[in-house]
Amino acid sequence: MALGTIQQRYLYPDGRLQAAIPMHVLSDDADVIAGWTSTGTEIAYWATADGADPRTVPLGSRFRQRLTTARRTWTGGGMLRVVPLRERWQVLHFWNDATGDFLGWYVNLESEKLRREASIDAVDWHLDLLISPDFVVTWKDEDEAAAAAGTPYLRVEDLNSARATGEAIASDPRGFIARIGDWRDCRPDPELGALTLPRP
Repeated sequence: MALGTIQQRYLYPDGRLQAAIPMHVLSDDADVIAGWTSTGTEIAYWATADGADPRTVPLGSRFRQRLTTARRTWTGGGMLRVVPLRERWQVLHFWNDATGDFLGWYVNLESEKLRREASIDAVDWHLDLLISPDFVVTWKDEDEAAAAAGTPYLRVEDLNSARATGEAIASDPRGFIARIGDWRDCRPDPELGALTLPRP
């Protein structure tokens, strides 16, 4: 049973909306929230002025334009987020929808969160980590973070914080996962279906 719904929102450093991902709240102890996003959920995600995915734009010019947001549909499998409000990261969990096999942990490096009535707000730092089921750590999006650094979309000091945070996690991935709790056997109620964003 879900405890309600909430949005994970990412804001650009200037306060504009970058992304919004609705989720069913599975656990909420005030400092840590766990939420489930089902396939087919309506999300908002960062976009170019014409609504395209910024990753279709070459890195050299990707962050040299005004970025905005656009509505999309989440097409990945069901996704579980563990969101500690006071940390500079959150952890996404992914499974193979067809087999149920756990695919690994995606550590999103980001600012500490601001909890509002209907959302959890943070600034994404573009640099991330992948932790495989056998605890092999891989850095993700290093080139994108380097391209964003020093532009209006990523402060250099935030990238430095992301790197330091990621290095601490990578030094002991098993201990890190033990710290957040083992959600690999989580199987949310199938009735927790796709969510929609509120209309403007």
